[in-house]
Amino acid sequence: MSDFLIAALLSTLCVLLLARFGRLAFVSAETAPGMRRGIALFLFWAILLVAVFHPTVASTHGDVVDVPEVPFPLLFLGHALLSAFLLLWWNLSDRPALRSFLSLQPPQGEDWRLGLRFGALAWVLGIAASTAVGIFSSGGSDGGVVPEIPPVMAWLGALPLAQKLVTIAVAMTVEEAFFRGFLQPRIGWLPSSVLFALGHAGYGIPRLVASVFVVSLVLGQALRRTGRLLPCIVAHGVFDAIQLLVIIPLALRLLG
Repeated sequence: MSDFLIAALLSTLCVLLLARFGRLAFVSAETAPGMRRGIALFLFWAILLVAVFHPTVASTHGDVVDVPEVPFPLLFLGHALLSAFLLLWWNLSDRPALRSFLSLQPPQGEDWRLGLRFGALAWVLGIAASTAVGIFSSGGSDGGVVPEIPPVMAWLGALPLAQKLVTIAVAMTVEEAFFRGFLQPRIGWLPSSVLFALGHAGYGIPRLVASVFVVSLVLGQALRRTGRLLPCIVAHGVFDAIQLLVIIPLALRLLG
């Protein structure tokens, strides 16, 4: 069975589970009956397929992309698909105010401070989760915490500074708009965090998935506390900046 077919089945199962537990009511609430609602449901299924489950399935089969051969703009294909989904859904739901559509409330002075705080907390807890999973998977030996850098992360770590900053800006904005601004208010804090972690499973390292899940919980808590997306965007940017500008380049130098 192909990766795409398996991912399609997983996406279908996810949609059915969300419907079973009443987490799919937003489709009916936000779209008119008939063809428009059917299109909206299909779009939701499709974005889960391409942005969440297909990367997860591909990683379990050890699929590796020759990242040095990948053009830099292609790195943002997934973000482009997420952006297209949000734009289409916004139009299908009769263009509601952005503050209700993506929790884009007017910014407040404390948003930047809260974002910095939640970003630092996310990094600390994410590293702790990654270390704990590494130790557990190695049976408690120290060998489980030896750094392991996925090829994609190593490639990102070697990018010029300007391209790193573009990567951080796109990821923090688009991913938070979809997973926090769109998904979390509609399907819940925990389910959206699970999907966020699965969407990053393409690196093929279990400890990294655990780390991303914990990070997502922290970012989701920022939204729950403030009701505004900006602190989540800032926190995501802080986490990515620490990783991409400091930790990965340092690890690359230490590991040669």
